[in-house]
Amino acid sequence: MQAELRSLVTVYHEPLTTAYPSTEAFRISLRAMIGVAGEEGEESFDFDVCSPAWLDRELDDHPVVGGRFLLIVRDFKPAQIEGYVQKRIAHATGPDWPTIAEKLARWSQWEFEDYRG
Repeated sequence: MQAELRSLVTVYHEPLTTAYPSTEAFRISLRAMIGVAGEEGEESFDFDVCSPAWLDRELDDHPVVGGRFLLIVRDFKPAQIEGYVQKRIAHATGPDWPTIAEKLARWSQWEFEDYRG
């Protein structure tokens, strides 16, 4: 079974092409909507994209900065970010959706992570 990217936007549903940061130090929260290729349905996987300058600024204020769900890039280039996400999705295969989603949740926050039904 293979997953596919349905959309990649900010968590405020803005397209990446209009979400350019206005400063060198930036952190932007993104949402990838991902589902099983050829099937209906999708679920959200969130992560942040930040610059080294933002990370430096945070380290000036805090002795430790957590890095889970954080991608670090020098420049905010939507095509590069989408390419990275596409590559991670391509490597997340499995016999069923829960297996795939757990693999995707290693680098992004799955909306159903830790869900107990």
